Amino acid sequence: MAAIANRFFLLGVIMFTLRAALAADTESIQALNQIHNPHPWSSKLVSDALAERQNWVLLNGENVVGWLTCSKLFDQSELELILTHHDIRGQGGGAQLMAIWISWAKEQKVSECLLEVRESNFGAIHLYKKFGFESVGFRKNYYSTEDGGYEHALLMNLTLNYED
Repeated sequence: MAAIANRFFLLGVIMFTLRAALAADTESIQALNQIHNPHPWSSKLVSDALAERQNWVLLNGENVVGWLTCSKLFDQSELELILTHHDIRGQGGGAQLMAIWISWAKEQKVSECLLEVRESNFGAIHLYKKFGFESVGFRKNYYSTEDGGYEHALLMNLTLNYED
């Protein structure tokens, strides 16, 4: 597998680095997940994702301010979680994480990128549509809500085409 080089970019006046996650990032990713994920993963899920999946982090200096983890099975890749620090949401960090995932998927000759998202997460849905994802269905009452109810998961798909 070819490595994707670190990427450096500005969001406003702040310099960020985007790179593959390292084992040394585990504690920082755990903290980001607990503080900035409205439905945090368990420590075991985060550790398993870092050990078994493809992962990237977004850094502001040495601080992890974003994380994306995805899986690959045959010719499909699924976004498992994308998370950014509240202070940088809506400023392009999530888009940078999405771009590196899709670039990696193309390197891997993936034919389809898949994801699911809470139907109320309009910001994320807008971001995914900007990358060409289309709604392909939903999972009824998939997510639990804080009030004890349930919310549908919107299923989205991006087909990657390759010109020979």
